[in-house]
Amino acid sequence: PDLPNVAVAIELAKTEEARRLIQIGIHDQSAILRPFALPPATPKSIVNVMRQGFQATMKDAQFLAEMEKSKLGVDPVPGEEIEGIVRKISKLEPALAAKLRDILGIKK
Repeated sequence: PDLPNVAVAIELAKTEEARRLIQIGIHDQSAILRPFALPPATPKSIVNVMRQGFQATMKDAQFLAEMEKSKLGVDPVPGEEIEGIVRKISKLEPALAAKLRDILGIKK
């Protein structure tokens, strides 16, 4: 949004595979860059309470004032969205995952 006249890489991708690699390797990864996580098998009721508390904090006037004073941006990604991204990445086809690892220089 800060650069409305600048092309976005995903829009310049020439193939569906390239779009998927950009989506997963850049967009999805940046969306989950600094997640807050709970241990596996945490009861859904506790997960929901934590998510609600986090979202409430992200809208709290005093918190937002402190963030502005500190010159820190606040653009949270809802837990449900992060969960969906992680689920999608974990189910990535092996060939596409291998190609992404190769592009990112990640050795298996």
